[in-house]
Amino acid sequence: MELGFFKSLDSRDTPLNRLDGRLKTVFFLLLTIIAAIVRHWYLALGLWLAALAAYSTLKLSWHPLVHRLLMPFSIAWLVFLSVMFTNGNHPLWTILEYPFSLVVYREGLALGFLMMLRIMAAVTMASLLSFSTPMAEILETLRSIKIPDIMVDIAELMARYVFVLEETAHNMSRAQVSRTTCQISWMDRIRNTGAVAGYVMVKAFDRSIKIYNAMLARGYSEENPPTPYFNSSISSADIRKGAVMMTVPVAVLLVNYLV
Repeated sequence: MELGFFKSLDSRDTPLNRLDGRLKTVFFLLLTIIAAIVRHWYLALGLWLAALAAYSTLKLSWHPLVHRLLMPFSIAWLVFLSVMFTNGNHPLWTILEYPFSLVVYREGLALGFLMMLRIMAAVTMASLLSFSTPMAEILETLRSIKIPDIMVDIAELMARYVFVLEETAHNMSRAQVSRTTCQISWMDRIRNTGAVAGYVMVKAFDRSIKIYNAMLARGYSEENPPTPYFNSSISSADIRKGAVMMTVPVAVLLVNYLV
């Protein structure tokens, strides 16, 4: 279902989908990096809200984005809690005194909130790029800006076969559950999950060797220049749109370092 969802993205006719993939890739990757380094919470919050607003123009359900943000949000929440109790010199509240001290610091609260917003804004920007741009255009844009070819090739194979691994793991887990006739403990569930993960990794390693050998048999070499993907230059209309869009990261950087 996930693979079918991504295949259906190309057919959507929205302003963001129609924009040249090279411009979108550079723009959203730049905003992702900026979102991860901003020093003010209101800039991170503004970038996050702007990304959510841009996603609403894609005419997609919110479920894929929410599903994509669940894991980063849990990590961001853990970062917020850990920093809140460990960073700072000015206590705000004392939650626990015995058997150990648990104090919320003012500096930790501010830093944790900023880091949480950074994570959510950066992940949402990256997700917005993947939802609005075919993976082939993203990878070829990275190749065109001189990212090493071997890294782009590995990323391309990962993007192509991650759905196969996901489907294999899902089928194995479902088969395992179907063969269980009684309620099992949570320790057995953890053990079974580890067994499934280990088997999937072994299968992935074996398949990667077969794929690489097949590529070599078809003439693949790291020294061979890749076939150009983009056959035309960026249109003048998209260049004008890109120039207007680039005012956003410039403005954010100015506010970040001057205010």
